Amino acid sequence: MQELNKIEQKCGHKFINRNLLETALTHSSYANLKGIESNERLEFLGDAVLNFTVAVEIFKKYPQKNEQFLTELKSAYVNRNFLHQAGTKLSLGKALKHVGLKNPRLDPVVEALIGAIYLDGGFQTARKFIKKFILSRTAGPLQDYKGLLKTVVAEKFKKLVIYKVEKISGPQHKKIFTILAKIEETEIKARASGRTKKEAELKASQLLLKKIIDSPVS
Repeated sequence: MQELNKIEQKCGHKFINRNLLETALTHSSYANLKGIESNERLEFLGDAVLNFTVAVEIFKKYPQKNEQFLTELKSAYVNRNFLHQAGTKLSLGKALKHVGLKNPRLDPVVEALIGAIYLDGGFQTARKFIKKFILSRTAGPLQDYKGLLKTVVAEKFKKLVIYKVEKISGPQHKKIFTILAKIEETEIKARASGRTKKEAELKASQLLLKKIIDSPVS
């Protein structure tokens, strides 16, 4: 009860239906053990509310920016690591009910909390939370590492970069893509994961670019 009070104070919303907050803070590992509802449905809803809100807010904030800039900035704001940091700031890990998790991911909990706030207080309340705890923080668009990598590889190796989807995991509404980026006809490669293929490719490109720069091949 004390932890729930702290969460309410930090997020700035006092729940009318406390069960929604409790469910948002219930991991599937604990829910399966106790035979109760986990936060996965709320996570699904919160993910949709978050993506919509971020898209609308940055669309209004940057009227002169093109679709690529907006897409990359949105990806930065809904990035799982960015959301995990927000969850840490809210101390959600202390309130999360789970079983056997050493360092539970907090990005799904943030999304579940957004879903719970939306159901309990409406869209404007959820929007206020998102603006305060996510959009108020600095996030820059993901750089076009694919373009940089393509240029460097063409100049240095006279070859192309090949991207391959190695794995798709997670629920249907929230897939995680694992991408392998490799310089053709070599064993120089890097892999990374993201919530979209584009995000994963950008991350893999960044890692591969760093590998080339740190370990130059003549």
